[in-house]
Amino acid sequence: MRTFLFYLLGGLCFVWGNQTHSNGNLQVAFGAEENYLLVRSIDSSIIHLGNTEEKLEYRDIIDEYLRFKSLHIQGKYGDAYLAVRSTQYKLIQLYDKILTKNITLVRSELETLGRKARDKEKTQTKAFLRLALRDVSEAEQKLVMARNMRPYLYLLKLREMLFSLKILKHAGKFVIFLNLLHDGQYMDSIEFYDFDSIESELIRGFGKGTKLLAMHYDNVFLPYGDGSIYEDKMTNFKVQNIKQD
Repeated sequence: MRTFLFYLLGGLCFVWGNQTHSNGNLQVAFGAEENYLLVRSIDSSIIHLGNTEEKLEYRDIIDEYLRFKSLHIQGKYGDAYLAVRSTQYKLIQLYDKILTKNITLVRSELETLGRKARDKEKTQTKAFLRLALRDVSEAEQKLVMARNMRPYLYLLKLREMLFSLKILKHAGKFVIFLNLLHDGQYMDSIEFYDFDSIESELIRGFGKGTKLLAMHYDNVFLPYGDGSIYEDKMTNFKVQNIKQD
């Protein structure tokens, strides 16, 4: 933790010189590793919940991340560091939008399911609702914490936002469970079924066009429908590099 704080504070007074060159390179590499996880993790949620503008913002963020990789390979560590920070700043804005949408969606679904299940609860109904609502509240708290952190602590903000995203995906699994529990033909032990079995039951019970399928994929960080924006950008980037070589 002490090392992490040193990195954050060091980033604000980043000075290049003979004595700091090696340390600066390490800072850039550390930020790049974090950026990869943060950029990659939001891919499925952008596909599921993002509008056209937000998808364009995401593509721009990936472009900047790829620009960093190019600068880092060339040894331009000062410019690479600025690209890392810029990517993180843009990610904060995008994560905030997508998390807000996700919280609203999951809470709305749970409220609807709670009304539908009234007076006809099954053994696990109340437990699933309680656990899911607890997750949504915790995810919302994480987002508020991120917003209230000091403006330039980018990585700390993004870490809280990533935690929030993961918690929301866990809550989303309960939305799927509850739908199948009350409107599908599933057994009460639904939480022990694998991804493919649940997907098959969703298609059988609700059809291929159901929004629940998109949520099911997003809950495990998988893109649904249009394919991965991140993978598409990375493939084009690799193809361009091969052509240049």
